[in-house]
Amino acid sequence: MCSTSPSTEKIQQWWAAAQANGADYIRILEPKRHNRYYALEACKHGQKARISQISLATTEKALAINEKRRLLVSQDSTDPASVIQRYYQSQLEEAEVCEKNAKYERRKVSRLKTAKTNHSRLHAHLLPFCIQYSIRSVRDLYKREIVGAYLAFLRKTVPVRSTAKAIVKTTKAMLRWYDSFQAKALINQEYFDAIARYGSKLGYEKEPEKPFLTEDQCRQILSATTSDLELRAKIIAHLVCGLRDMEVQGLRWRDLNEKAGWILISEAKGSIPRYTQYPSIMQEAFSAIRSNRTHHLFPNDYIFSASSYGIRNDKIKLFLRTVVGVAGKDYSSNCLRRSGADLIDTEYPGMGDRQLGHAANSRTTENHYHNHHNFRAINRFWDGIWEDVKSQGLHLINLSDVQIDLIRISA
Repeated sequence: MCSTSPSTEKIQQWWAAAQANGADYIRILEPKRHNRYYALEACKHGQKARISQISLATTEKALAINEKRRLLVSQDSTDPASVIQRYYQSQLEEAEVCEKNAKYERRKVSRLKTAKTNHSRLHAHLLPFCIQYSIRSVRDLYKREIVGAYLAFLRKTVPVRSTAKAIVKTTKAMLRWYDSFQAKALINQEYFDAIARYGSKLGYEKEPEKPFLTEDQCRQILSATTSDLELRAKIIAHLVCGLRDMEVQGLRWRDLNEKAGWILISEAKGSIPRYTQYPSIMQEAFSAIRSNRTHHLFPNDYIFSASSYGIRNDKIKLFLRTVVGVAGKDYSSNCLRRSGADLIDTEYPGMGDRQLGHAANSRTTENHYHNHHNFRAINRFWDGIWEDVKSQGLHLINLSDVQIDLIRISA
């Protein structure tokens, strides 16, 4: 950094003043035509206007990142509550990065939801543990004996293994984040080995398997039509193509390739694009949306209207309850995904995992199904089921808003 750069003390005073004016996270601004140097920008989440800005008088990105890290670490003590809040702010900042790029606007919503979920988990479980065991510094959480105590605490307070696993995963992510700011690493492999074995160590019972729909139930779902064309298309996308909720919501018209028989999942889990099949039943469902719509039909437009996850999930639950008579929290979009993949596995063993977008697949399956975009066999499989379903006859079901409200209350 050059001699005219602000001192660390001056930067700390700037950040303290910005916080007093409502700032809750920091952004690094890269050099532009009107500004030769990197700068720090103090912002408040939810507001577009910045609170204040300070130039770092350096053209080296590494130095700018170090200044930001030093500032975040030095802003207060190692009290667990303060560290959790800083971690939450850093996640909000990562979500804000997506705002300027229209391609990632829905990813921003997903990241904000994740940040809030992680913040809630840490406040509901890690903080009570720290209070009970009089832990006043987050550094104590890196001790082996404290790890064991934390896992035992979760075993007593969290009845479901999958929930405990999510809490442990969030805690690990926060501690990794904090460790990245330290001059000397606090984490060692034994620490993570201890956390990785939390399931057997704490004696959680094996959770019951998630429910699957039978082949007859899947056929009943495909034969049921509704006036809500988007709902039907989403249900088919989950069942036939194995798409996750956010993958469905992220689909654009440009992602569809009817001639080649595949769909590009550009907003896939893990931010790694992948492809999936596009059989005739899916093509017909999307064509129905296009034929009955007069707007949002350009290649870059999203296929499905924006809505909350709760509303989408409630509609799917109501659909399944009405058509095949199943109800409960496990009967939603993930149940459709699992059932469709299970149906494919009966004909093409191993293909179901690939449909779900899972990374653990055999080399043969990966090359056949993903790298070469060879979806003809899977498309023929679903096309055959669809032709058989249509020959048996389709029927219309009605889903009212009143029914949706009732299922939200009872679910």
